[in-house]
Amino acid sequence: MPPEGKWHMIQAIFCDFYGTLVPEYGPASYEVIRRVCESGSEKNPKTVVAAWWKRYGEKQQAAWGDAFRTQYELALESYQELLEEYHSSEDAKALCDKMAEHWAAPGLCEGAAEFLTGCGLPVWLVTNSDTGFVEQAVRQCGIAPAGIVTSEKARCPKPHPGIYELALELAGLAPDQVVHIGDSLQGDALGPAKLGIRTIWLNTEGRPVPEGVTAAASLADALEILRGWQQAEQQ
Repeated sequence: MPPEGKWHMIQAIFCDFYGTLVPEYGPASYEVIRRVCESGSEKNPKTVVAAWWKRYGEKQQAAWGDAFRTQYELALESYQELLEEYHSSEDAKALCDKMAEHWAAPGLCEGAAEFLTGCGLPVWLVTNSDTGFVEQAVRQCGIAPAGIVTSEKARCPKPHPGIYELALELAGLAPDQVVHIGDSLQGDALGPAKLGIRTIWLNTEGRPVPEGVTAAASLADALEILRGWQQAEQQ
C-alpha cells in the first residue's frame, strides 16, 4: 500500500451492490422468512435468517475456482438444508425462486442515487452475486454502472483476491486508483485493502471499527469521505 500522501488520483469507485446500493432484504425476502417460520419448528425469524446465512456463507466461501457454484445453487442448497432441519413442509425451490424476485428487483437504498451522481466517478459494481440477477436489478433501479463484476464472472467470491483483480483488469486501473465501498467488513474493507485498494466500510449498524479501517455510517457519509480524499489529492 502506498505511504500516506502518495496515492494516485482516484479514477473509479468499486462498490458492493446488495446491502450497499440496494437493500439486502425486501418484501419477497420477508415472505420467505415468514413461510419458513409458519411451516416449520423454528418460529423466531432472526434465528431462521442467521441459520440460513451461516450455511450460505460457508458454502459461498468454499465455492471458488473449479469448485465454484452460483449464488442460486448455493441458496437452493441452503434452503433445502434449512427446511430439513426445521421440519418445514415448504418447497426449497419455491422459496429460492421467491428470494430471486428480490435479487432481480430490489430497488435502491436511501441515498444511493445521490451517491452515484454525487461521486462524479465511474462506479463499478463488485458483488458476490449471479450476473443475471444483478443485470436485471440494474435495469429495474434505472442506474448505469461503468461495469458489473460478479463472483460468477470471477469464479470466486469476495474477499478472494481474484474478484478484485478482475475488476481492476476490466477497469484498466491500478489498486491505488480506485476506492472500494461496501457493507461487508471482510469483503469490502479488509479484502480489497490487502491489494492496496483504499476502502470505506459502510457500517450502518454502528459495529466496532477495527484499527486502520475507514468507516461511514451512511452513503452520504461515504460521499463526504470520498470528497475529502479527492480534495486532498488536488492540494
